[in-house]
Formats: sequence, C-alpha cells, structure tokens
Amino acid sequence: LRLQFNWDTKTLYDVVATLRGSVAPDEWIVRGNHHDAWVNGAEDPISGQVALLEEARALGAMAKAGWQPRRTIVYAAWDGEEEGLLGSTEWAEAHGAELMRKAVVYINTDGNGRGYLGMGGSHTLERFMNDVARDIPDPETGLTAWKRAQLAIIRNGSPDDRSRARQSLIRLNPLGSGSDWSAFLQHLGVASLDLGYGGEDDGGIYHSIYDDYYWYTHFSDTSFVYGKALAQTVGTTVMRLAGAELLPLRFTGLAQNVATYSEEVQKLLKDRREEYQERNRQLEEGVFTATSDPRRPTTAPPREVVPPFLNWSPLENAIDSLTRAAARYDSIATAAGQGDGSAYARAASAGLNARLLESERRLTSPAGLPNRPWYRHLIYAPGFYTGYGVKTLPGVREAIEQKDYALAEREIGRLAEALTAEATLVGEAADALAAAGR
Repeated sequence: LRLQFNWDTKTLYDVVATLRGSVAPDEWIVRGNHHDAWVNGAEDPISGQVALLEEARALGAMAKAGWQPRRTIVYAAWDGEEEGLLGSTEWAEAHGAELMRKAVVYINTDGNGRGYLGMGGSHTLERFMNDVARDIPDPETGLTAWKRAQLAIIRNGSPDDRSRARQSLIRLNPLGSGSDWSAFLQHLGVASLDLGYGGEDDGGIYHSIYDDYYWYTHFSDTSFVYGKALAQTVGTTVMRLAGAELLPLRFTGLAQNVATYSEEVQKLLKDRREEYQERNRQLEEGVFTATSDPRRPTTAPPREVVPPFLNWSPLENAIDSLTRAAARYDSIATAAGQGDGSAYARAASAGLNARLLESERRLTSPAGLPNRPWYRHLIYAPGFYTGYGVKTLPGVREAIEQKDYALAEREIGRLAEALTAEATLVGEAADALAAAGR
C-alpha cells in the first residue's frame, strides 16, 4: 500500500455576513454551514450550503423591502471543516469574548438528503424546535416534517424513543462532534442546533470522488425538494429566534434529559460492579481453567478491582432543584405567552433575555473536562476515544469507563455545582417573568 500526502499550507476563507438587529443588536443568532469538501462535495456540504444561501437571499430581500429583525443575524460559510473544523473554530476563538456576551444560539447544517427531519442540539431548544417542525411541510408525503419524523421514530426507534414520540415530543439528539457546532457549544457554551433531512438515501459516496452532482441528482434529493424544506426549516428557526420578544428557551426538557443521563451513568457503575464481582468469583472457583479447551486453550481474564460505591446525592439533589425550577419557569412562560404578550415585552425590557442567554454558559466549566480543557461543556462532549460520538455527562461517564473512581467522585461534584447554578438561574428567571406578568 503506497500512500501520498500533501502537507502544504493553504489559506482558508470564512465568508461572514451580518444583518444588524433593530431592537437588540447585541443579541446574535448565528447560522453556519461549511463550504469546503474532500472532493466534489455535492451532498457534503453543498446540499446544506445552498439552503443557507437561499435563506440569506430571502432574508436580504425582506430587509431591502423594510423588514428588520429584532436581533442581529450572522450568516457564515465556514472553510476547513473537513480538516478539523478549522474555519469555524478559528472564528469562534477569535471572537470568543464577544460571542460569550452576545451569541444566543448557533444553528448548524452540513449535508442534506432525502427523508426525515433530524434534529440535534441543546435541550433548552427542544420544545421550540418541535414547534418549528410542526409548521414545515414534508415534500414527499404532505404531512408536516414533525409528523413524518415522529412516525419514523415510532417505526424504527427504541422503546424509549417510541414512547417519547407518542407523547408528542421528539427529543433532540445530544451533540458530540463532527461538524461546526463544536466550538460554539462545547468551548463557548452557546446553545446550538444541528438540523438536516435524510434516511432515505442509499449513501455510499461519503467523502469520496463520487459525491458529485450526477450522484445527487440521480440518487438523492433529485428534484431539490428537501433542499427547499431545509431552507424553510432553518429560515423559520432563524426568523423566530431573531424576532421573539422573549427568548423561547424552556428547561423541562433539559432537566428530564439530564435525569436520564444520570440514571445511565449510575447504571453503568452498578453493572460494572456486578460484572467484576461475578468475574472474580468465577476466577476463585476455577471456572476459566476448567472450561478451557486443551486443543484451543484460552487465557483467563484478569482479576478486577470492584468499583466502590459513589456518592450520587449531590447530583440527584441538583437535578431535583433544576426539575422544580424548570417546571415553574415553563409553566409561567406558557401562561404569559397565552396572554396579550405584554408580559414578554416587559420581561424583555427588564433584561430577562440577558439572563436566559447565560443559561447554556452555566453548564460549562472554565477548567474544562479532564485531560482536555478546551472542551468546557459538562453535559455534552465528543468521547475522548470516540471522535464524533457523543458522551453525555462526559466527566463522570468517562471516569467510570476508565476506572478512575476518585475522578468520577470529583466530577459528580463539579456537575452538581453546574446544575445547581443552572437551577438558580432558571428560578431567578421564573421570578422575573412572574413579576413582569403582574
């Protein structure tokens, strides 16, 4: 096998356009898709990039006709994504301090195909994105994008996924890495979304020379109807976020998902303890020696240190506090939204949006995750050994996986502190919104 590599240094070009907000110009909605590809890149990334360009064209036409968004809208075409998210990361780091003050949400797309709407992102945006998806038509069936995605989950999803979908809520997938949201979500703590259609393409062309116009127009979104659907989906998302008097963040979904992740890591430790106890017992009983085939001998596994019991109470108390604060805020916000809107206007003018903007930041730690301080988010991260794949509650989960139980105990404490701070912020937001409604 002969390999050749070109290590030349090239200039990368990010293309960034800004439409200044009329009421809250220092609150930013950032929308991005990368424009570089491994070879031809018809599906990855151009199918997402053309949707971004169509959104920008439409918003520009509206602005020329006199429309002004409440918040500033930033559109970005990133370079160097395939080589390591370089363009978006350099831009986010260069503008990091400003983004942490001003960025409300980052909305990402990448490739796009034919089929069902996929939604990933911060769970504070879960209810909002479900509402958006209910207003987008699916071009193949005449159903809404939400309804078709729900029915696909009921057909193909896990029992838990089916149960949640039937309760009229599609969960946002937690984000690991692999596209340009990473610097925004996991480094700066900006609430983020990743959106796209797919599931009906045969694929097989990923990152290859065959990802070209011919393949896309013969085997994927052949009439570009899902490109239109993506532009409608993200354009609607951008306009609603940019125009809302009160930021449409809700916190019950966050609390529920974090509680689920906590149950998962506690089960991970429990299962590992039981597995090691049983293995050590079998070693003592001589099971592996007795059952080794002399013609095909095997080596017995090593004896394992049984994991200790960890103190989960700080995490459980923090989740309970967040759950109660989230339920109160979401109830007040729903009631206020059913009125004449004056409560939202008063809350916005009183600075509640600035507090809500801070909510995702509270879930980060300046010290970052163990052994990788650049990743600061304590709820979502790409796994240390998985690349794209997400690890939820990564500090705790990976410490258990690596058998560093003292570190896991410390990470439980750090996570509990972050969730307690989030609960405090949400409680203060509920108080402010309740006062605005009086």
